[in-house]
Amino acid sequence: MNRMVMEALVAVLTKYPMKPGEKIPWVYEKVADEKRQLPFFSWHISVPHQRILWKQVNGEFYTKTIQVKIHAADPLEANDRIEWMQNILNSMQPQLDLAQKGISVISVSDPEPLDEDWTISIENQVGTNVRLMVNSNYHDNTQSGEIAAVEPNYTIKKEES
Repeated sequence: MNRMVMEALVAVLTKYPMKPGEKIPWVYEKVADEKRQLPFFSWHISVPHQRILWKQVNGEFYTKTIQVKIHAADPLEANDRIEWMQNILNSMQPQLDLAQKGISVISVSDPEPLDEDWTISIENQVGTNVRLMVNSNYHDNTQSGEIAAVEPNYTIKKEES
């Protein structure tokens, strides 16, 4: 289930790139130590087996907190990219895209600088916690498409004095 949640989140975030045509890799935090070209995102599920509301039984909803980090050479780029991610996750269409997969964004925390020196060169990191509600049994029963036109059905009577 954790992998499906993360795949859905990454799919939505890559659908709305910061720069047109840009593809920034996403890696699991535990393999982020591999030499990667900057920038890239890493993610980690804070407490992977904890159900914050209650134990998941028969597909009932539960919450997940995912820590997302951007790794970049430039500290300004790191801040810009994490702010972009916050804006995307707080926008209506990306939230609707996630809702189609049974995922709701509860909150996105303020960015926090997490600079580390992994090697000889400095790598700038900024992280945020994304809290999601997952409902694996969610089915969207609304109709797809758009309203083409609205034709009001009313008449106006002229009053005589």
